[in-house]
Amino acid sequence: MKRIKVFFLLLITTGAVTFSASKSIMLKPDYDVERVVGEVDLWDYTPFAPGNLLYKFEKAPSISISEDYPTLDGATAGYPIYGSIVQAVYKGLDDDTIWEYVQCNTTPYAYERLINKEVDAIFVLEPSKKQLEAAKKAGVELELIPIGKEAFIFFVNKENKVSNLSVKQIQEIYTKKITNWNKAGGKSLKIQAFQRPQNSGSQTIMENRVMKGIKMTPPLKEEFFMGMGGIIRGVADYRNYEGSIGYSFRYYTTGMNKNDNIKILSIDNVEPSIENIKSGKYPYTVNFYLVTRKDVKNKNLDMLIEWILSDEGQEVVEKTGYVPVK
Repeated sequence: MKRIKVFFLLLITTGAVTFSASKSIMLKPDYDVERVVGEVDLWDYTPFAPGNLLYKFEKAPSISISEDYPTLDGATAGYPIYGSIVQAVYKGLDDDTIWEYVQCNTTPYAYERLINKEVDAIFVLEPSKKQLEAAKKAGVELELIPIGKEAFIFFVNKENKVSNLSVKQIQEIYTKKITNWNKAGGKSLKIQAFQRPQNSGSQTIMENRVMKGIKMTPPLKEEFFMGMGGIIRGVADYRNYEGSIGYSFRYYTTGMNKNDNIKILSIDNVEPSIENIKSGKYPYTVNFYLVTRKDVKNKNLDMLIEWILSDEGQEVVEKTGYVPVK
């Protein structure tokens, strides 16, 4: 089975920027700087793959599926959950045949596949406005079932003096009302505020839950080299400059793609701890969902959903690193 890797790039130094015609800031390549590359190897979370990192039950779960397998997809950060579930419940498959039924194509493509009726269910965060519009246009009614809780977190370079921001300060940073860390308790240093691509899970939460309708400044961008010499411009990956700030999810940042060169911030003096997520005290506590279509007719999917919400299923959610909904 071919190993599949998703790469995430962190750059550590100060880099130059230029302005593009779209008013986004275009980052220069900075090829000579130190780069810290973190990678997520999807093979580590592929059901039935030898030596994978999925949660394993001490005894067999109370359900099993050996035919009419529900087809699944989802976010990278959700793969450990549904990969563990599939490995425990789906019978008669191996690491080659599983790809016919279970894949991990990231949030935007997972929603696209669900709306296009290519899969029965996906494991993701809430849909973006565009994803909801696409579903409506296709005549698809989505059903969102909360299966776990997670924290949407902000992080900075570990050398940054700032350890806490208020909700208002974050909004002002991403609208350029605050452009220097000395206005947020840090030293005099220009803020470089990184975003994520449109329709990704983290960008959707940023827009819906943090900005709440406030228009963000255009994102930092960079050029990506494609095959056959092609170049495209896209939202820049987070670069760990001294003045950088970025956002993601707690489990992904502390588990799947842990990096010791960044520091997670508290928000309004509340840390994104398990306890604060459980209680809802952390301001950006969000649900992680199993999303399906209301027209899906698969009794095994119904059984699987019921099981995920049971004590056994919630054990998978908790042992994986998320917070159960129960």
